[in-house]
Amino acid sequence: MASNNNNLLCIIGHEKSETNLKLLKEAKKKFDSVFFVPIESIAIGLKDDFSITYRTCSLLDFHAIFPRIPRQFCSYAYQLLSLFPSETFMSIKPISFLLADERFFMLTVLRKRGIPTLNLQLTRSVNAAERIVEESRFPVVIRSLEKKTGVTVNNKTEAKSIINALSSLKQPILIEEVINDMLSVYVTEPGAVAATKKKSQEKDLIFAAGEYRKHKITAEEEQLALETARAIDAQCARIDMCISPKPKVVNIELNPNLIAPSKVTGVNIAQKLIESVHQNYMSHRERPMIMRFFEDAKSVIKDVLKTKNML
Repeated sequence: MASNNNNLLCIIGHEKSETNLKLLKEAKKKFDSVFFVPIESIAIGLKDDFSITYRTCSLLDFHAIFPRIPRQFCSYAYQLLSLFPSETFMSIKPISFLLADERFFMLTVLRKRGIPTLNLQLTRSVNAAERIVEESRFPVVIRSLEKKTGVTVNNKTEAKSIINALSSLKQPILIEEVINDMLSVYVTEPGAVAATKKKSQEKDLIFAAGEYRKHKITAEEEQLALETARAIDAQCARIDMCISPKPKVVNIELNPNLIAPSKVTGVNIAQKLIESVHQNYMSHRERPMIMRFFEDAKSVIKDVLKTKNML
């Protein structure tokens, strides 16, 4: 099916959520055909040749892939997407999911690449955690790597209680500064299309539920968001940052909900995102073959170097 037409888009996702249905609708306006594939239903074959199939369709026939893959599938997404030919266009590269699989690791890599990030510390030792809180300025947020929401503590006694609880569950201990404002910037290469500011009654602002309002992004905030997305090879993402006293990254979401922020900002983010995917795909197709060869070679070398620098 796909081999007869190059202007085809395959969206790989988890479910047909409201956001994904909106993206499908917008994609049909730009691409000749759009195919949504649930990531759980994909079959990977390692026989004489690689095969990636959904029902009777070979996904290797598609020249454009748009991953809409939740964080719980990040490791598998990296493995799956890495099997596609190097000339396949992807709005989010396999290495993006490898980096986004675990937030502390992702922020560590960003910091190594010169991106300002939230201050946080990780340990598996109760003694080390207690030493950290002894030197901390309260309040701080304490969480495990496996849990999104954390506990905000205001003194050493509260901190030690949470540390002991996590230790008894054999969980690593993440201690990070509390942020008082959070900005979410929606990046669609080559720019940012919308931004929202979050208000919450809870002190763990990063992952707590909250209300959103439109934010007029500054040049500095947009530049940081773009640099962050590019640092992990993602052309589209939601970059979360705190902005006081200076902008710094606190999280990256590769599979954000687009419905609520579109209503708040008045911007059809799904439309802007698909337009960006289509434009970047067409630019990818129009590159001369020799340039594509050298860029693919550079990309392989870059991924190898990134992997070494991560360790």
